[in-house]
Amino acid sequence: MMFLSNKGEQYYSVRYKSEFARFLKSSERELRSVHDAYPNDYVARDVNAQDERWRSIFDLQESIFGDGDQWSDFRQGKLLRDLHENFSHLVAKRFLSRTNFVSCALKALNRTAKDETLMQALDTVYTSFDVHSKEQLDWRSFLFYMHASLDGGKPAKEQILSAFSKICNASSDIDLQDLGLVLFPLAKASATAEVLCAMDEAWAQVKASQPQLDDDVEPTKLTREVFEQMLELDGMQGFFEQSDSPWGKGRTFPVHICQWEEDFYNVVLLQRVKASRRAVAVADKLARDDRGTKLNVWRCWSEYARYQGALRAVCNNINRRTEIKRKQRGWNAFSQRIIDYNASLDLQRVGRGFLGRLVARHAWLLFSSATLIQTHWRMHLANKRLQTLSARYYQAIVDVQRHIRGALGRRFAFRRLMTRVDQERRKNEAERERLEMERGIWCLTKLQAFWRRKCATAKAMELREKRQREILTRRAMETERNKFLRERQIYQRQLEKFYQSMKDEQSNIQRVESKVAHDQIKVRTLRRRLKNEEIKSLPPDMTEHFATEAWKSDWEARIEAGVEEIKASSIQCLDRPDNSVEKKTRAAIRKRIKGRVSDVLARADEQCIPMETKKAKAIAREEIIHMIGEEERAKLRSEMETAFQERTRLKEEERMQAEAKARAAHARATLYAVSIVAVACRKWLARKELRRLCLEAYERDFDEQSHAFYYRHKATGETSWTKPKAMGASEIPAKDEWKLLRDAHDFPYYFNPRSIEMRWTPPHGVDMCCGVVPHTWWREYPVRSGSCPNFGRLLSEDDGKRYCEECLMGGGRSA
Repeated sequence: MMFLSNKGEQYYSVRYKSEFARFLKSSERELRSVHDAYPNDYVARDVNAQDERWRSIFDLQESIFGDGDQWSDFRQGKLLRDLHENFSHLVAKRFLSRTNFVSCALKALNRTAKDETLMQALDTVYTSFDVHSKEQLDWRSFLFYMHASLDGGKPAKEQILSAFSKICNASSDIDLQDLGLVLFPLAKASATAEVLCAMDEAWAQVKASQPQLDDDVEPTKLTREVFEQMLELDGMQGFFEQSDSPWGKGRTFPVHICQWEEDFYNVVLLQRVKASRRAVAVADKLARDDRGTKLNVWRCWSEYARYQGALRAVCNNINRRTEIKRKQRGWNAFSQRIIDYNASLDLQRVGRGFLGRLVARHAWLLFSSATLIQTHWRMHLANKRLQTLSARYYQAIVDVQRHIRGALGRRFAFRRLMTRVDQERRKNEAERERLEMERGIWCLTKLQAFWRRKCATAKAMELREKRQREILTRRAMETERNKFLRERQIYQRQLEKFYQSMKDEQSNIQRVESKVAHDQIKVRTLRRRLKNEEIKSLPPDMTEHFATEAWKSDWEARIEAGVEEIKASSIQCLDRPDNSVEKKTRAAIRKRIKGRVSDVLARADEQCIPMETKKAKAIAREEIIHMIGEEERAKLRSEMETAFQERTRLKEEERMQAEAKARAAHARATLYAVSIVAVACRKWLARKELRRLCLEAYERDFDEQSHAFYYRHKATGETSWTKPKAMGASEIPAKDEWKLLRDAHDFPYYFNPRSIEMRWTPPHGVDMCCGVVPHTWWREYPVRSGSCPNFGRLLSEDDGKRYCEECLMGGGRSA
């Protein structure tokens, strides 16, 4: 245990000497008592000192970083590196004065001493680290506490390894005597001896399991690999397992702490670790909830996208087929039209064009009127539906409020009733106690009633047996009847549900057909709108503008090239003429230069500038060359304007020819569109007339036996289960009449085929039979009698009432 003794001497030497000097002159008894109580006292003081250090470090961290979200991990690491550089450059030793510590911290934080909160936090930190009040602060220990506070969310094992890496020197090893520097901030003073013992045992096990370490490493040196092997031993793994405390398990959020943190961390450090891990757990829980919400939204959006894609595919397929058919019919009509048009072009051109325009105008007016009427009618139906739904919504709100008030009132009444019942119960108990006190009177009454009860028992036994036989018989009959009524209720609900489903199916079909028609109108309207918007959003044709700009740019380049060329030619003629023409040009230019020299000298005299004739000639030469270039520029620009006017004239002629071709194409397209509209109108009118004839020739009846509709020809009487093909998607309306039907229990009910309405009672406004018949379908004894369920189709001459055929012939008339 040399390692433990050396650490103990290093850890306790300074404090023991400072405290021992105070009691040097004390008596031997006092010294012995102080010596015995000293370990407990300084351990408690060390624990408090550690708490103060952690508390001051966390206060400084809050004053610097705020709530922790204002600074990134990079900025926090940079701050620690700046503090380390400032401290190491300022002093070579391990201790700092208060002034140097504050100045280095303010320099690293880039702040001033006017920040009172920061200054107070720095002063508290310095006081907590200056244990002996010597105005000395171990800045390496301070930086180590700062690193550990920023890594509060990490597990204890990772923090210990991180501390070991920071304490290691350049050779990546540490002396055994310095291991306390790694463990002291992460283990409270009262548990230091236990931690050091466990580390000593782990180091001894690793040393024994790997003998080659004695040759590779010095006996008192500890490398990172050996330290990691020490932490991986079974004896050390128990410190890093999850704690069994109720807080560490976590139910709402999976928050955990290990055994090391619970046993060896200071109270302040443990609270901060719990808070940081709780925040991380809450953030993870919110992130999981957010991912679940996004997944649900993505699933809903995918379903909606698939539905929209299917709808677009169906619409595109319908539009493609319609367009192909229209193109085929249009091409056939157009071919026939061309043949007829070529045959009668000379004789009927003017008259046929006039009649075609009249027919097209009439068809367009009919189509616009029909569209307007349909639009207004659908808007009227939609408004009525909206008013009906609004009324139902407000009525539902009123019903919900009424039920809520009723429930609250019943709850309040029930509470008052229970209170009243409890009061009555207490009164009855008091009265019963009072009566028991008068038990003598009660006993006398019992003796008098005993003989009366004995005499009545025999008579009651005889009556009871007779009553029992009657009850058994009646109970058997009631059982059979209740069983029949239960079966009847189930069958009745099933029958009502069947007819309701039939009615709902018909209404759904009508609603789907209406929606499909409405969607077709919306698709056509949307297509027209998109086409118009596409035409409106087309960018203006800037081709001609760009061509003109390019043409002008080319001319400008040619002008500049011509100007530069004439200037270069003039300079060459002045300097090195090659032929007689250039010599003539040089003479003319020199003449102009000679006349320009006097003007240059005159301008120099006016501005009081001394100038030689040679310099004036050079200036005059430059001005004459520039003037020659400008004259050439003006000449080329006049040529450009002439060419531009000619180009404009040619473009205008091309535009007029293109407009003439466009007008001719538009006239041909108009004739083609008129023919297509005329054919479509004739087909629509033919289908409409065919449906009208079918409605006049056929009728739709309901078969009571098969519960299905069939179609009957009015003239021939021919019946069929299938609808006439001429009706297409339309349906022949059924007769608005009531049918008498019988269910499986022979109960009568009434059914209207047109409205798909079913009812058990006779309908209003229909003549019913006035006869009285036995209602045998109730299966009860005696059999009840009542009104006949049949319709009164025959009029009796005796009493003037209506009867069915059975009642009129069989004598089932009412009395």
